[in-house]
Amino acid sequence: MKRESKKSQGSRPSGVRLPTHEEIAARAYQIYLERGCQHGHDLDDWLQAEYELLQMPLEQLARLTPPKATQSSGSQRSVIEVVRSVL
Repeated sequence: MKRESKKSQGSRPSGVRLPTHEEIAARAYQIYLERGCQHGHDLDDWLQAEYELLQMPLEQLARLTPPKATQSSGSQRSVIEVVRSVL
């Protein structure tokens, strides 16, 4: 029987919630909008969003100022506004 090392188990303490697929998708979309809706960077946007959300505690994220809505985003809420609504 092979034992897992602490390194392979990850460095997150128990009880720390990982961002959901929807949260990462919302942040990736926000990054896409901030870039000016340039296509072809979807993987870059996703990886950046995932990294940011894994590194930033939600309480810190909720204190950020949401970006101004663009005309193309219509009634879309920023990930910051979504986090504030659940805290």
